[in-house]
Amino acid sequence: MRCTVAILVSILCTQAFASNDSDHTEAALRQLHRATTTQPDGQHLLNLSALRALKDPDLRPFFNQFSQHTDWHVQVHAVLGIAELSNDHTIDPWLVQQISPTAREHVIAQALDDGLFQQKQIEILLQWPPLETAPRLLLLADLQLLQGTKNEAMLKELTNNTDLSVAMFAALLLGDPTAIQTTTQSLRRATNADKSVALARTLQLVRQYKLKDASPWLQSLLEENAVALSEDERYWVLYSMLSVDPLVGEAYWSRAFPEEPTRRNQAKYLLLLLEAGLTPSDEQITRLHIDLEDPLLGLMARAGRVNRPTSIVTTSDVTSLIKLVSKGHRGSAEWAFRVAKNHLSDSQAERFYMALSVIPEKANAMRKAAAIKAFVQLIDVAPASAWNILEQADDNSEQQKHLLLAMLQNPNKDIVEQATKLRRNGLNKADVMTLLLIARGSSPLPDIDEEYLGIIAAGGGHLSQSLETQAAWLYLKRMGLADRALAAVSPE
Repeated sequence: MRCTVAILVSILCTQAFASNDSDHTEAALRQLHRATTTQPDGQHLLNLSALRALKDPDLRPFFNQFSQHTDWHVQVHAVLGIAELSNDHTIDPWLVQQISPTAREHVIAQALDDGLFQQKQIEILLQWPPLETAPRLLLLADLQLLQGTKNEAMLKELTNNTDLSVAMFAALLLGDPTAIQTTTQSLRRATNADKSVALARTLQLVRQYKLKDASPWLQSLLEENAVALSEDERYWVLYSMLSVDPLVGEAYWSRAFPEEPTRRNQAKYLLLLLEAGLTPSDEQITRLHIDLEDPLLGLMARAGRVNRPTSIVTTSDVTSLIKLVSKGHRGSAEWAFRVAKNHLSDSQAERFYMALSVIPEKANAMRKAAAIKAFVQLIDVAPASAWNILEQADDNSEQQKHLLLAMLQNPNKDIVEQATKLRRNGLNKADVMTLLLIARGSSPLPDIDEEYLGIIAAGGGHLSQSLETQAAWLYLKRMGLADRALAAVSPE
């Protein structure tokens, strides 16, 4: 009799688990379908970005399916996702040719920024006659940077383009004084709206490609009023001048604001020097009337010393940079993270990221966001230091939750192993994020964790929709239902 009861209990438990599995599967399929269906607020794009962040090779068919979506934004995510998962980590020129012109322009710009192009792919697309002028110009600029030589025929043709931002930057790349003068005249005659758009784009490209040959043209804008500039436009011309030719730009900088600058001007023009990669001199600090004891402006000036060659950047300089982020001044904090990533040595960056990864008591939202941003970078720069901070964080504390949120934004291979070392007690917020990290790995999950993952995929983990989308994919894949998952998505 006891044996019969035991068998019945076993059968009932098995049926209950099977029923739960079925419920979770259907919920996960609905979640994945909902997440990849076009939404008015653009949430579907965040969900696609979250799936790209998994760097999961099994998602290749998924992105292939979306490469011909009716929404060009989705096409961009699809083609970039395929490139990120390719063996050589490069863009597929054939796929770029198949998508809409708007998607193609954005894919090429983003792929160039992300290093997803090699010279061969650039040359293939440049030889494709239907390629639009704006992406053609970007590819020519990158190729010129790689080879050090100009494709004068293509550039000359682009100087006659009706898109003034294309024509102006092409003329500057070509370096032909006549073409520069002609296009500048067209810029001067354009409507204010067209001029502003073309000028902003041209200046962005001048800075992006560090085009020092544009210095004379920038001087003509600042000095000769070659084009009528608003105060804001003059600021961006000056920023470009300082970025590509600082020796010349500094003279214009000193005349750009009143003799008695307002506090707003002090912060604005000091930050301009920092963003241009310059260390404020004593003369410039005096010109701005900045007191070095000022809690924000003085700290910005001291932190600017990190713009010096890394061999002479001191521990004190890095400490000033750390303190500056903690001040909560958005513009200078964004600069601090950029200079840490692009300029500091690994050991200096490690110190910066370590300090900011630890959240102080009563930290505001901006400081917590800085902690997440810092830990994402620390994982790559100094993983041992990152895992030490993670190990010391209390279970389910705000500190641990923010570290886990950072880990969810980084595809580093060590993350799964580190997540498995964390203690989990159930389905609190930290446990949910930890399980989502573990599920990215290849090791089998215990039955209870599969059950929990199904609950999360169904929306029971109280996560953002982007993370629930990841959970839905991971659950279905682990249940051997990747094919059903791919069939559930909405490639409209």
